[in-house]
Amino acid sequence: MARQLHARAGIGVAAHVIQGRGLAALRMHVEQAALVFVARGIKTVRTAQGRTVRALPGQALVLAGHQTVDFHNDIPEGAQYEARWLVFDAALLEDAHYRARADAMERAGATSAPARVLAHPGEALARAFDAATLALPLSERMPDAIVRLRLLEVMHWLLEHGIALRNPPLRADASTRVRALIAGHLADAWPADRVARELAQSQATLRRRLAAEGTSLTQLLTDARMATALSLLQATTQPVAQVALAVGYESPSRFAVRFRHRFGFAPTAVRGHERNP
Repeated sequence: MARQLHARAGIGVAAHVIQGRGLAALRMHVEQAALVFVARGIKTVRTAQGRTVRALPGQALVLAGHQTVDFHNDIPEGAQYEARWLVFDAALLEDAHYRARADAMERAGATSAPARVLAHPGEALARAFDAATLALPLSERMPDAIVRLRLLEVMHWLLEHGIALRNPPLRADASTRVRALIAGHLADAWPADRVARELAQSQATLRRRLAAEGTSLTQLLTDARMATALSLLQATTQPVAQVALAVGYESPSRFAVRFRHRFGFAPTAVRGHERNP
């Protein structure tokens, strides 16, 4: 059965992730808060602060946005890794009723840690999660207002577990501005002069500011493209060549080389085999 990412602007994204083998993806930027239910295998997350959390089958993992983490998806020999993701748009976190309740519960002790595991998610949260992930794909039959309420229901059930979703404030640095600029347009060429022009600064200033932050335009573009490619390989059945095009590579072989350099394994390895695309 074909799988694809299901997204609604201002609301969120649903994804059904399947991997044919255990893999590690290091230094992955998580832009939006997310809830992950693990069905098969084990998901381990290590945050930039050094905290490690692990979710087993039947457990759930909550991630805050605006952070960089290491992911390890491990599976028993001969099995698959499988999980379902629900990503919450930042606009939902600012819903007035939710924010008032979350603020009150945080004052009373609810947490908004970078990563947290729910060992016993409970039937109510699981049902709300299923309803939300099923609603996102129904673009013609489910109005945005109803889908929004479905995701908010999940967020309120997380509050019942003592978990408040909150994205840390965005830094106003050059790296963050570049990520925001290229997001959703990764198939574009993004030469340095265009990026500098869009950010209203000279190329020299852009290079200098990125270098001071320990990165470069090339690295930011590559990381964003490879992270999106990994998500597409995990959560869709698109051919590798189509994934390559979606993130700006006309040559599948060049894409495969860059992907292997970034992650240490071939794009085809994500789905459980090593043959060339």
